[in-house]
Amino acid sequence: GHRGAPDVRGIDARRLLVAVEEALAAGDPVEADRAVWCEYLAVTRHPDFLTALEDPAERDRWAESTFTLIEGIGYTLGDLLERRAADHPDRVLFREIEVAGSDGWNYAQILRRVRATAAHFLENAPRPDLPAGLSRAEDGPRIGLFCANGLGSAVCDLACLCHDIFVSPLNIHFSVDNLAWIFDRLRLTAAVCDHPDRLDVLLQVRERVSVPFEIYTLNHCRRVGEEGIHLLHEMVSRLDVESIDRILADRPRRTMREVATVMFTSGSTGQPKGVAFNQYNLVTKRFARAAALPEVGRDEILLCYLPLFHTFGRYLEMLGAIFWGGTYVFAGNPSAETLLNQFREIRPTALISVPVRWVQIRDRVMELVRDGEASPGDDTVFRRVVGDRLRWGLSAAGYLAPQVFRFFHRHGVALCSGFGMTEGTGGLTMTPPGDYVEESVGVPLPLSLIHI
Repeated sequence: GHRGAPDVRGIDARRLLVAVEEALAAGDPVEADRAVWCEYLAVTRHPDFLTALEDPAERDRWAESTFTLIEGIGYTLGDLLERRAADHPDRVLFREIEVAGSDGWNYAQILRRVRATAAHFLENAPRPDLPAGLSRAEDGPRIGLFCANGLGSAVCDLACLCHDIFVSPLNIHFSVDNLAWIFDRLRLTAAVCDHPDRLDVLLQVRERVSVPFEIYTLNHCRRVGEEGIHLLHEMVSRLDVESIDRILADRPRRTMREVATVMFTSGSTGQPKGVAFNQYNLVTKRFARAAALPEVGRDEILLCYLPLFHTFGRYLEMLGAIFWGGTYVFAGNPSAETLLNQFREIRPTALISVPVRWVQIRDRVMELVRDGEASPGDDTVFRRVVGDRLRWGLSAAGYLAPQVFRFFHRHGVALCSGFGMTEGTGGLTMTPPGDYVEESVGVPLPLSLIHI
C-alpha cells in the first residue's frame, strides 16, 4: 500500500548501524530474513536517517553494510522499483516536456508498463544460439536499445534491467560499422528504435551481422509489418495481466554477479569499448551515491538531458531518480536556450551537467545584472533564471573554474565537482556538498567498486 516517506522518528541512527554491523560480523545468514533487510535498505536510504549519522565516515560504514546485504539477499533493481511504486504509486516518475498535455507517468503506471514489456521480451523475443552449459538466463533474449531519450526507451531499459534480460543502450551516433561490430559481439537478438532514420540504420546493420535480429519500433512507421519489424506497443498490449504475472514469475534469474548490461564508450580512440555491469554493481552504486549525498532524496525533480546511453544519464539520473523516489524529466533538446527556458517551467531541484552548461547559466544571470535588473548579489535574478527549487548539482566530464562553483554556492546551490568513467558506473569521486575544495574532483565515493 501507500507508505509515503519512511518514518525514522525515534530511530537512533548510529545505534542501529552498529547493531547491523554486529549482526553481519557474526555471520548470520541474511537471506532468511529478506523482508526485514529489504525494510532496512528502504528506510535507512532516506536523508532523515543518513543526516542523523554523525559524519561521512559513519555514512561510509552504512554504505558498506548495505553492500553486504544487497548481495546476501539478492536485492535487485526490480526490488527497488517495486518498493518505490508501493511507497508512492501516484508520484510522477517520468515526464516528457515535449508531449503536450501530459502530466507525466506515475510510479504505478511505469511499473505496469515495465512488467508488460519485460514479459513480451521474455515470451517472444528471439533467443541466441549459444553453446550448451550456460545458465538459463544467459540463454534468454538479448536486447539492444538504439533510441534517443524518451519514455519508451526508458521503459524498455528498466524492463530488462529489472527482469533478468540482457540489454545494451547504444549511442545513436554510432556508425553502421560500429553497430554491426557490437551486435555480433554481444549476440543481440532484438533491437528497439524510435525513429524511421534509426530503423533504416538497423536494417543496414541487419544485412551485415552473422545472425539476423528482430526490430521493434516505438512509433508507427510505414515499415511496420515487414519481415522482422514490429510495433512494440501493439505487441505488448496483447498480454493480459495473468499472462504477465506468470511469465515474470517463471523467468530464469541471473545471479547478482552475472552480466546484466553492457555500456559502450564513445569510440573516440577506435572501436567503442564495452563495459559489463551486473546487478551488484548497479544497486550498490546507488547506495554509495546516497552516502555521498545524504541530503538528497526529498521530493527530487531532476531535469535531464544527458542521454540514457551515457553512464551519468542512465545511472545517476534515471536510476538515481528511482532510488530517491523522485521525478525524472526528459529535457529533450539539450541546447542552452531550451534548458534555460525549462528551468522556469519545471523548477527542478537538481541538474547534472557538463561544465559549459553551468557557465552558460551563470552568464545568463550576469547578463541580467549588467542590464541593470539587479545587483550582483541579488538572489532574485538568480532564482528567476534557475527556478526557486534548485538546491544541488554536479559538474563533471571537464574542467569548471572555481569561481563558477563559488557563484552557485553563494546562491544556495550545492554544486559539486566530480570525476567518473563508464568503467565505474559513472562517478568515482565527488566534492562533498558544503566542503568544496578548489581545483579538486573531491573524495572517493564509498568503495562499492572494491567488491566488483
